[in-house]
Amino acid sequence: MKIRLTALIILAGILFFFNLGTTSLWDPDEPRQAIMAREMMDRGDYIRPYLNGIPYLEKPPFYSWMIIAAAKACGSVDEFASRAPSALAALLTVVMTFLLGCRLGDERAGFFSGLVLATNYQFLSNARESVMDMTFAFFIGLAIYLAFVSLEKGKRLNFALSFIPGAFAILTKGPAGLVIPVGVVFVYLVFKKSLRRYIVPLVLGSVLATAIASVWFLAAGESYIREFILHQNVTRYTNAFDHLESPWYYFHKLFFNFMPWSLFLPFALFGAWKRRYVLPLLWFVLIFLFFELSQSKRAIYLLSAYPALALLTGLYIRDAWDGLVERGWTNTVLKALAVLLALIPVGAVIAMYVLPEEDVAVFRDGPLSLYVYLAVLFLAACGFLVMLFKRNRHFALAFFLFFLVFTGFFYGAYYMPLVDRTSKSLTLITDALGDDGRTKRIYTYGFNSAGIIFYVGKPVKALSDIKEIKEDESDILLIVEEKPTMHLRETLEKSFVPVKRVKYEKEHYIFYVRKNG
Repeated sequence: MKIRLTALIILAGILFFFNLGTTSLWDPDEPRQAIMAREMMDRGDYIRPYLNGIPYLEKPPFYSWMIIAAAKACGSVDEFASRAPSALAALLTVVMTFLLGCRLGDERAGFFSGLVLATNYQFLSNARESVMDMTFAFFIGLAIYLAFVSLEKGKRLNFALSFIPGAFAILTKGPAGLVIPVGVVFVYLVFKKSLRRYIVPLVLGSVLATAIASVWFLAAGESYIREFILHQNVTRYTNAFDHLESPWYYFHKLFFNFMPWSLFLPFALFGAWKRRYVLPLLWFVLIFLFFELSQSKRAIYLLSAYPALALLTGLYIRDAWDGLVERGWTNTVLKALAVLLALIPVGAVIAMYVLPEEDVAVFRDGPLSLYVYLAVLFLAACGFLVMLFKRNRHFALAFFLFFLVFTGFFYGAYYMPLVDRTSKSLTLITDALGDDGRTKRIYTYGFNSAGIIFYVGKPVKALSDIKEIKEDESDILLIVEEKPTMHLRETLEKSFVPVKRVKYEKEHYIFYVRKNG
């Protein structure tokens, strides 16, 4: 077990932590988390979150506390400190998935499950982002894992205590952090016909977790309870005011975001049903239904189901891989997959010289190491294909897994830093401010950017009407997005002078100062 677990920790650690602090914080979520942590430290108030100088009532502070802890270790609230809690939570979730896979199957099942979790698109990308959802998913998964272990050992006290991580999940994002693990474990007890023996510990554990989480709500005050619990959770779930999506939203999102493993997922679900892998099946289905029934939908909400999906897929790979390689028609399907994987790097090179230059210039003019990455991926896919022809089960799987791990490494080592410094970094705007960014009051019109607030290091007011700027305010700088404000140019230039034009992503932004400023 130690060898496989060590290898998994090293691989996942590289995927999640390598180059973690080299890209800037991307709007809207990443800089928002960092700002709240920084303002907590500046104010010396570690109870009430603030954003841009205003009380932030929408989310509790646990993720901010984790950023602060990382910042204390690293020296400041920077990109690495802001993302480290999410990356650490992702790594611990991979380890937890491995341990649970070992209990449900064996070490191979645990290892495959951990790799599936670490290499699917959604989980990998969120592991490298400063978002609270990864920590939320970890605490939910930890509560389910601890409850399962306690049930196996018949420890009722440990079973009750296993829901304490649900308290931290509540303090990370909301009451669903306790509702989900309690719901999953409750239904699992019904399936196992153990509800009568464990119902009292289940209730006591839920009460204990709620009581622990309530300490912060009581300290923070009524306004946080009213806005966060009632508006941001109850109202958002039952009568959504944003993120409204169709009932089919999660089906296609899950397919694309769990890639490439979603290709195996239907077979994994069927195999799990046949082999009665009850816990991961319930874990996935109940979370999917829970968020499917909500009117407010976002792809990242399903992140807490990804350990269950990884377990289902990992167990399927353990059980079925040999047969997939050896059987004629499934071997042919895998060969088609290998050819597709080989065509991806080839297609990428062709695209750089066929597509319009403005769409691919960033890659064509980037570091030549891109071609090395693509060559390695091509060779790995070819190795996968050759091993399938030879029906070598172990090496075919090894080449396939190497392709996925190396793709994940490429994502963090090359792709994200390149895209960041050429189009996605808010520093493309804030660096252009120069001394004005430090000496003038900054306003934005027509858009709101937490990234600008973070990188200028002071509050920035977002205007809905230019008239909000007082006539006697002279020492100011106004940032507007060019295209949406074309019709206001004459009005703006009666009182303001354009001093700079910068490009961020695919849009241009104009800096204005007062004519007398």
